[in-house]
Amino acid sequence: MLVLTLPYVIGWLSASGGWEFGGFLFGADDGYSYLAKMRLGARGDWLFTIRYTSEPHDGALLFLPYILLGQITGLFVDGQSPDLPTALAVAFHIAQVIFGFTLILVSYRFVAVFLKRPASRMLVLVLIALGGGFGWLLGIIGTGSLPVDFYVPEGYSFLILFGLPHLSLARTAMLAGFLLLFRVLLIPDSPRAWWWYAISTGLCWVVMGLCVPFYVAVVYAILGCWGLAAWLRERRFPWALFWRALVAALVALPVLLYTGVVFLASDVLRDWSGQNRLPSPNPLHYVAGYMVLAIPAVVALRWVWRKSGSLPHLLLATWIVAAPVLVYLPINVQRRLAEGVIVPLSILAVAGLRLAFPHLRQWGRAQRIMLALVLPTALLLWLGGTFSALSPARPLFRPVDELRALDRLNAVAPQDSVVLSSKDTGNYLPARTNLIAYVGHGPETIDADDKEDRVEAFFAGELDPAARRALLAGVDYVFYGPLEVPEDGEPDRSWAEGLRLLAGFDPADAYTVYEVPHDD
Repeated sequence: MLVLTLPYVIGWLSASGGWEFGGFLFGADDGYSYLAKMRLGARGDWLFTIRYTSEPHDGALLFLPYILLGQITGLFVDGQSPDLPTALAVAFHIAQVIFGFTLILVSYRFVAVFLKRPASRMLVLVLIALGGGFGWLLGIIGTGSLPVDFYVPEGYSFLILFGLPHLSLARTAMLAGFLLLFRVLLIPDSPRAWWWYAISTGLCWVVMGLCVPFYVAVVYAILGCWGLAAWLRERRFPWALFWRALVAALVALPVLLYTGVVFLASDVLRDWSGQNRLPSPNPLHYVAGYMVLAIPAVVALRWVWRKSGSLPHLLLATWIVAAPVLVYLPINVQRRLAEGVIVPLSILAVAGLRLAFPHLRQWGRAQRIMLALVLPTALLLWLGGTFSALSPARPLFRPVDELRALDRLNAVAPQDSVVLSSKDTGNYLPARTNLIAYVGHGPETIDADDKEDRVEAFFAGELDPAARRALLAGVDYVFYGPLEVPEDGEPDRSWAEGLRLLAGFDPADAYTVYEVPHDD
């Protein structure tokens, strides 16, 4: 985890020549949205509201880990301080190290349930934490599309450990819940003996659901497939597993129900969810992403199936069989349903490798070949992040002049005022200020495509008077800088007619802010 944090340290040390590091080395658009959520907590809010859309809506108990991180950060840094964004980014990476380290420990404990040899356990742990697929090879060949191990963190672990602490916490809680459920299965049938373990299992999954609510549904699907497989193998209904899993599932159910009710009750949240589309790629992409591990894992399936009476071992097989079905269910977040599959797949891969190569020399050679095939992806991603950290440029870095202008705006604008700017500026604005971006994030900006076209036409002076008035009726300030200048035209501020230049700004400055007058 310290090695994975090093590129971020390099980023902060590299910030010079009028640039400031934003705190992220991949997925900066989502990263800044995490800081915006943390900023809500830092100013004292407990309920999440979308910071990238101007439509009014009620808050909801979502993204609680980031809200809580913001609450903690707000105890040490004033909510109006220009230092708050850096403090939030530092808190984000402290959480990244803590949750990532915890995930590694819990993953090892999970592996230890199935494998006895320390060498085998450590190999599995390396595969879980750093393993990928043939993404590195596809990148060299140049297939024209991004390999799954480069952009599906749920299906692997490296990107989660590299910069997604809420997913680290979610997977830790998922695996901890299964570990407790394994413990419950060893307890006699007396409800008093296993009741509290089952409740503790459910509480782990509550934590998981507070990080990513639909993961609860993923766990339900895994439990259902696990129970069906146990029924088929043992030729009798697995009552012990059923009752214990049912209690745990019911404890976690309120998180899923609450999320469903919130999204059904709010048009804005429902629209946001509907346009958050993360489809699975062609199945061949998954084949390339997992075949190195899947081939030896198939060898271990017979070993798992023949371990009569061992329900935990059966979970491994059912999990990797269920995953290919889950990622093609007809919902909008298909590829995210691969969550955690790298864990059982790595365990089965190493078990299959042991079965296929029982002799020490063969085993050692097989290990080296597997590691040589699956580790380059993690290495390339780490090196890519490191080189990006050494080269200040947008969107990972932000110009200091832009930040000063945003800080001045934040100091005078009422909280939750709506600011019109380009999408790129709007993406960072809620992380830097207590203001709302008119447009700034694909999924979190309602009707983002239409709004982006409208904003471009506005700054290009192409809107007719009626359309211009309708646009400005929904915003309070207009932020203007280099990113707002039309790409194919000369700077033209005809759009500023009737707007008031904010005190302290000069039209000759690179960054200016205008206030939109509204009739009371």
